[in-house]
Amino acid sequence: MKVLKGLGYFVLITLGALLLAALFAPSEKQVVRSIEIDATREVIFEQVANFENWKKWDAWYRKDTNQVRTYIGKVGSQNQRYSWSSENKGVGKGKMKMDKISGKERLDYTFYFDGNPTSGYFLLDEKGNRTSVKWVMISKQSYPFTLFNYAIEKMVAPDFEAGLANLKIVAEKENKQLLLRQLEQANEMQEVL
Repeated sequence: MKVLKGLGYFVLITLGALLLAALFAPSEKQVVRSIEIDATREVIFEQVANFENWKKWDAWYRKDTNQVRTYIGKVGSQNQRYSWSSENKGVGKGKMKMDKISGKERLDYTFYFDGNPTSGYFLLDEKGNRTSVKWVMISKQSYPFTLFNYAIEKMVAPDFEAGLANLKIVAEKENKQLLLRQLEQANEMQEVL
């Protein structure tokens, strides 16, 4: 009986501590990762704005290449979205949609994982032959779910970092191929002249 009573007190104290911690947790938390890529903004935009291209670089697809993905809407438009479903618990199921596209500089999205919406955006800042890519996710939670914001960085940041590293490889390769095609076209034009 004393063991059960002790266990009950332990559970109540633990629950009280968690609720108290949630009281002081931030209601909004941003996860931000960025990378410099040797490619034009346009090349990177084509990878990010087209959800079908995400299979080439996003970290979640690499965790389960057998996941089912469904694409809806016009590529690069605000009604574009996709959903996924996976048996892998690290991938799960959810959907993502483009909310706003500002030129080829910013893409705002809403991400739904197990029904919970989270917003974010990509920011593409071109400087010369390089583009800085910033990937941001904004977690807004209400009490007592604010506790989740303590863990969101560790949960999402490694996948953002892996995704951006993959995006760098893909975009730099695409950029080189584009430059080679442009060089070939310039050579062909010179031959004609």
